[in-house]
Amino acid sequence: MDRIQYGPKSLMAGPSLKNGGSGAHYRWGQSAREVTIAINAGSRRGRDFRVEINRSRVSVAARSCGDEWQHLLRGELQRPVLTDECEWSVEDGSLIIALAKDGRLGAEAEWWTGVLAGEDTLEARTADAALAMSSGLDAALVLRAQVLGLSDIPQWILDEPRQILSRGWAHAK
Repeated sequence: MDRIQYGPKSLMAGPSLKNGGSGAHYRWGQSAREVTIAINAGSRRGRDFRVEINRSRVSVAARSCGDEWQHLLRGELQRPVLTDECEWSVEDGSLIIALAKDGRLGAEAEWWTGVLAGEDTLEARTADAALAMSSGLDAALVLRAQVLGLSDIPQWILDEPRQILSRGWAHAK
């Protein structure tokens, strides 16, 4: 098998994902209870992937040539997940990974800004104001970012929503 090639067109294929963004080899979205990751699978089947999910880490590799494996996603998750409720499958040319948010810590509806720790790939144009409100982020901030055409919600807004009042939107442009 050939190495997997990724570019803007390959990331567009697959399911529609809201409240997320894209990483180097994947797109992601979230609901109040789940984070969904979509990776272009091409003609590969389930046996051509190695997916490992534990409470705080994820690793995804695809068979490329013979016995060689290419890592597509690997690292510390942004928040803990319930591993017994996580699942993955290959559907319509995409590897779909569903990560169940761990609500036992009161974080079930928490807004993730990326899949991996330290990552900020959340795109405002995919944001759902209802989820933003349930996670403590003011829906007006999300909608205003969309109206202004911001592709990402600035990190300072995610960190401290009330700072919007003192800083104004000029800083976000």
